[in-house]
Amino acid sequence: MMQGQSGFTLIELMIVTAVVGVLAGVAVPNLTSARTVANERAVAATLRTIATAQAQCCSQQVVDGDGDGRGEALGLGELAGTQPLRTSAVRLVPPGLAQSLGTLDANGYATSKGYLLALYLPDASGTGLIASPTNGSSIDADQAEVSWTCVAWPASRGRSGNTTFFVNQSGEILVSRTATYNGQSSVPPAGAALVGVPPTTIVGGELASDAVGAEGNTWSTLK
Repeated sequence: MMQGQSGFTLIELMIVTAVVGVLAGVAVPNLTSARTVANERAVAATLRTIATAQAQCCSQQVVDGDGDGRGEALGLGELAGTQPLRTSAVRLVPPGLAQSLGTLDANGYATSKGYLLALYLPDASGTGLIASPTNGSSIDADQAEVSWTCVAWPASRGRSGNTTFFVNQSGEILVSRTATYNGQSSVPPAGAALVGVPPTTIVGGELASDAVGAEGNTWSTLK
């Protein structure tokens, strides 16, 4: 005689499905939040590395376009050794940054840990230009001796990160948790976290520490 086979009833299956749904609803946001926090910590560390590399290259006069004995700030590609220095055909050896940070897209942005990064150097008017080979001839040697900025913002806001970051020649990192910059569609201007200058200007302004920056968002010092 065949033994009867027992299985899940419809009600039991519905209960299991509901429990799995609840657990997924709790777990997925937690995983996303953990990934976001990890990305933001990694990007903050990257900006510190960029600031250190810039300071070293300036002090060593790696680029001195006007020959006045004062080093100038470099672009991401130059710092990473993926592009020749703008005053010569040589590349920086050893590079100051990982090669991945010198791999730029068509707009001159690098990608790292779910974030986009843009490094700006000044032209003669103090306006920040993306530091790319295309803009190399427009970078002003005197201005680049004293000013540069780098911004980092989420490639997908709410998924890869929520915070926008800013650093310049001071080495101090500022963050904005109110800014809504997102991917290629919404990009921070060069002087976003400065005050006293237009948002596209990177020369002559002051850091917007615990204040509203030139582009209208509140910025604070990263602790």
